[in-house]
Amino acid sequence: MRIKKSFFFSTRVSPLVVPPPRAEISTRARSSASRASAAAPVSAAEGPREARAREERAGELDPESRAGASRLDANRPACDISDEGSVELQRRVVVTMVSDATVVCTAEERRIFDTLLDVVKTYDLPVTLRVAGGWVRDKLLGKHSSDIDIALDTCMGQEFALKVNEYLSSRGEETRGVGVIQSNPDQSKHLETATMRVHGAWLDLVNLRSESYSEGSRIPEARFGTAAEDAERRDLTINALFYNITEDKVEDFTGKGLDDLKQGVIRTPLPPRTTFLDDPLRILRAVRFASRFGFALDDAIAAAATDPEVQTKLRTKVSRERVGKEVQGMLRGPSPGDALTLLCRFELYDAVFASALPGGAMPAATAWGCLHAARAMDAILSAHANLDDSRMASFFTTSLTGEEREWLCLAAFLAPLHDGFVANPARARARAAETADSSTDSSDKRRKKNLSAPTRLGSKKTKHVPAVQVVIKEGLKMRGKDAETIATVLDVAGDMRATLFREKKNVASVDRVALGRLLRRAKEHWRLALVLAATLEMPGVVTLGEGAELEAWAVELARGPPCAANLLCGGGDGRGGGSPLHAFAATSLGAAGPCRSDDGGKGDVVRASAAALAERVAATEARVAALRLEECWSAKPLLDGRAVMETAGCKGGPVMKAFSEKLVDWQLANPEGTPEQARAFVASVAEATKAEFAE
Repeated sequence: MRIKKSFFFSTRVSPLVVPPPRAEISTRARSSASRASAAAPVSAAEGPREARAREERAGELDPESRAGASRLDANRPACDISDEGSVELQRRVVVTMVSDATVVCTAEERRIFDTLLDVVKTYDLPVTLRVAGGWVRDKLLGKHSSDIDIALDTCMGQEFALKVNEYLSSRGEETRGVGVIQSNPDQSKHLETATMRVHGAWLDLVNLRSESYSEGSRIPEARFGTAAEDAERRDLTINALFYNITEDKVEDFTGKGLDDLKQGVIRTPLPPRTTFLDDPLRILRAVRFASRFGFALDDAIAAAATDPEVQTKLRTKVSRERVGKEVQGMLRGPSPGDALTLLCRFELYDAVFASALPGGAMPAATAWGCLHAARAMDAILSAHANLDDSRMASFFTTSLTGEEREWLCLAAFLAPLHDGFVANPARARARAAETADSSTDSSDKRRKKNLSAPTRLGSKKTKHVPAVQVVIKEGLKMRGKDAETIATVLDVAGDMRATLFREKKNVASVDRVALGRLLRRAKEHWRLALVLAATLEMPGVVTLGEGAELEAWAVELARGPPCAANLLCGGGDGRGGGSPLHAFAATSLGAAGPCRSDDGGKGDVVRASAAALAERVAATEARVAALRLEECWSAKPLLDGRAVMETAGCKGGPVMKAFSEKLVDWQLANPEGTPEQARAFVASVAEATKAEFAE
């Protein structure tokens, strides 16, 4: 018997069985009861935030346990990151495939597949239908999956999709339009993909492919290929499995996928360097899947990931949007700390995070300084959950949505860049475009071109912009909302640090106005800012924009294993182990493993500081509750603008902002105040406020 262990806690016993010699394994019916995971209990006092987070995690249970699990929302996600927030986020288990694993389809999936088979039969199409990739992998792991990719061996996806719509229309069933995502070899997007909805579920349809390179060309010549040829060109062996719908069986043409799924190994079908040069994004996918499943990376992957040619192509051949989607998937997964660790150990910090900064690179130690900051926050979160031996699961895994976990992890990791400003890349692009156009374009034409320049960070007239925003918006191509939220919580964290941590005063003495101001700025994300404030106070965490330098001991500590105290409660089955950001040991083994194990006592320093700061975080949370400041940001002003102007005897204008701020402070200090009392306050400060503004 083989026991697969997790850094978070021991998980599952599964027999070590030699895979069958054939390239396929027949499917059969089996009970789902043994594979279904127990849902996390719901507290009677559960609030809307906890309920929202719990619903987002509503699990990847066995298909037969979830009626209608394959139904998708009308707005389909652009990347398969939605399934990262699973029940495993709390349980943090390493789940490997058992020897008798089978593909069990839901009733909805069976209906879809039967319809596709009817299309083949009705039109006498010489097509073998297969489901490829992640859906097969997840089914064999006993998880739900709604990511159905149909692989076709003799026709293009659009061609088959039109036949499906023709068939549905002939039967009086609803049809939807067919979308086509064109191939783009320059950006390592080799396949044309058709997308459509069948019986309410999204399907991607692609043709099986094989590729060859002509002499002197880096762009492959694609042609229809066999399933075996297509499997070789995929990113990982566990993603190269097929479910043959026509013959109702699983096919493993690499001969390694099923075994790797049993052993918990991340491996490429071809030599890693070959696979990564074909599409360099696969390096990031290998990291994401390793941190998502807790699988061990094949040693050869570590060597290929640091290959200079591979890293250059990751910068130049892969769109920033694709890079950003993979990073989001890592941060929303069960072990974001493991993912960030692997990115640093594979020397991918510059290619992933610094590519949009001037020069496209940061000093070598910066990556480790950022990782130290993320791990410092990890230590605080773990200590916070362990306070008073209460055996609570970390709020990071129980109360935050996937979006909030993403913001918190990225904010902590980029904290060393906070308060750092760089030249505005939009301004540089505009100048370059103007210079390039000056010889051929009229001034009128140049002006119009500059008005349609790429998305800018702030105004083109702004000479410098925050480095963190450049990384998020330009380097990772994330939403403006993401950049603004992370910038806000980091800004508020800096002020919280000065108010609550740096001065070492008793949190109970912090008045309602000062605390309320901070909460009103961060709004519903104030807890994120609070944890980040504590993180900024941790030893070895510095903000480079303030002129500080990374401490050598912190860099060396980050090169090793995580140093957070183990959680006393891991959620799920109630056992402890691991830490909120670091769930697994498997992603730190082999060639990708830590550089040392002896931290010279610095780990003890970090853990002691985290414990002290965690107590301060808890004291602040208690103070917020005692002062009834929760939701203070949503409190409506007792007086509207017209009432303030009438009371103050002014005609509006910029002075109104000063009145508004004073009125907010008065309401924070007087939570039971009435409109009449508010009017009296405004009248009492009217002349002084107008005089201050006039000066």
